[in-house]
This record gives sequence, structure tokens and C-alpha cells, in this order.
Amino acid sequence: MKKQVLAILFMAISGIAMAQTAPEKKNNNPEFTVNGKLGFARLKSTGNAPLNGNINGSDVMVAFKLGQKWDVSTGLGYFEFNGNTTAAGNNASLKNSYLHIPLQFSGDFNLFKNEKPENDKLFFTIGLGLYANTLLKQELETALDRSSTKNMGWNFGLSSQIGLKFILSDAFNIGIGLESQSDFNKMKKDGAEQKIEQFNGMYFKLGLKF
Repeated sequence: MKKQVLAILFMAISGIAMAQTAPEKKNNNPEFTVNGKLGFARLKSTGNAPLNGNINGSDVMVAFKLGQKWDVSTGLGYFEFNGNTTAAGNNASLKNSYLHIPLQFSGDFNLFKNEKPENDKLFFTIGLGLYANTLLKQELETALDRSSTKNMGWNFGLSSQIGLKFILSDAFNIGIGLESQSDFNKMKKDGAEQKIEQFNGMYFKLGLKF
């Protein structure tokens, strides 16, 4: 989580510096974003009751314009699922670490009409996308023991976003909103199957154009 905070701070400082030195429009340039996310999810696995837990993570992405309002973005992300469960009658904590590969289509719609569209600063945003996840590592810890399993398979899912985008300059913007994800299929390895049934949370986005 510390690395994610440092990355967001770095993007913010860079964006502010760029905002002070960039006089011209950059609407058609690719946009680089860092998306932090935090929320609650439910994990379903073979032979166990659904497990409620929390998710935190971030994505680093690059977006390309498809027109005046729409763009497509992709990149790499990392997130963790943490929950409390039982193992052999003992209380245990479960930690899943995932690699996340998103592909998302997003649209920006101005909330207040301006005579000069280039002066619009506040947008309503929606997003819909697909993703691939791989479970890099699963860790189970009790008071007496700790075990871990690596490379537990791949699966795919659907994501959606809704929120607000604030344009601070031609080079820098921030966003905040709600995000939802749900896996299509289960990851499978050695007879064990699992998937995240539903993730609901908040996202915080920093965007930078060079």
C-alpha cells in the first residue's frame, strides 16, 4: 500500500509541475493514469462458504482517444484480497495477491455546458471493460502455522465505473467514483477452484498527459 501511495504522490507532483509549464492543449495525446481502488468483495472457493473481505490495489494505464468523448485504455495492475476464515478448526487470515490486466472503454460527459468546450473542467464519467486476473500467491496464516501457494490460475471478468473527472490543466486531471468488478469464471489448480463473485468500492484516479 505504501508503494501505491508513493506512486500517486509522484504522479500528483509531476502533474502539478507539468501544469505550470504546459501552455498548449494536449487533448489528442495519450493519457497515463494511476488508479487506486479500495472496497469490499466476496470470494467463492471450492468446498467453502463465500468469504467476505476487502480489496485494495492500483492500476497503471495508458488511454487513447477514440473521439471527442470516448477513449480506450489498458495497462497492468496489482491488488490484494484480505479476509478472515477458518482452517482445521482454527481462526485464520487469508491473503490473495493478484496481477490484473484491464481493457476499458470510458466516456466523459460535461456537466455544465460552456460556450467554449475546451474550457470545461468538470465531467461525468462512465466506464465498462474486461479484465484478466491471475492469482500470483495465496497465503493462509493461523496462530500455529503459515502456508502459501503460488500461481493458482487465470480467469476473466467484467468491470464498470461511474464517477467525476476534474480537469486541473491541459496536462493534469483527477477523478473519483465507484467501481464494480465480477469474475466470469473460476481459477482452477489441482482441483481447487475460486473466483471473486463481486467487488464494490471506490476508485481514485490521477491522469497525466505529456
